[in-house]
Amino acid sequence: MTVRSYFMARFYDASMKKMEAACLSRWRSELLSDISGDVLEIGSGTGANLPYYPESIHRLVLSEPDPHMLVLLRQRIQNTPDNKFTAVHSSAYGLNFPDRSFDAVVSTLVLCSVVSPEASLSGIKRVLKPGGRLYFIEHVLAKESPRLIRWQKLLQPLWIYMCGNCHTARDTERHISDAGFRFETIEKLSASGAPAIVSPTIKGIAET
Repeated sequence: MTVRSYFMARFYDASMKKMEAACLSRWRSELLSDISGDVLEIGSGTGANLPYYPESIHRLVLSEPDPHMLVLLRQRIQNTPDNKFTAVHSSAYGLNFPDRSFDAVVSTLVLCSVVSPEASLSGIKRVLKPGGRLYFIEHVLAKESPRLIRWQKLLQPLWIYMCGNCHTARDTERHISDAGFRFETIEKLSASGAPAIVSPTIKGIAET
């Protein structure tokens, strides 16, 4: 696992380059344009969201469980002139922050790979202030395409092994709702530049 995670960290940005150019960069910019206050980002990876955070944020804590990704993330924020950014070693389902610490939590392509989406969302809700928001971009179960669901489920074990526990058939929309969040906005999208099994995507904001 350590060897796989090392190479995944080293080649992750290159593997996402086509998808970033096709849609992800625009989606990140749209999603984060009005975020403000004290913000926690889970599963920050190498810091793909960093260019899209506006000046309105007061503090940004970037959490990342993978040590190889965390090294690259810390190198990246060293090159930013803003001391608002802090990178910490933390999993999404073991957030070591006091209750009601943040105005917003950001999750982009993370809830597909956490060990327990239920535990992760419970932790996110705990650290959010009353009325706090979860900003998300997540690839999801292809609810409108039974044929694609069959492929998502068939290929999921291999995808999990090759792509850092990434699940292709999670109903993340339902998980967010079941955790007690209310959708303020939600868009059903199809990602370009990605394999079909990870193309169905939701983007939006959910409130506590």
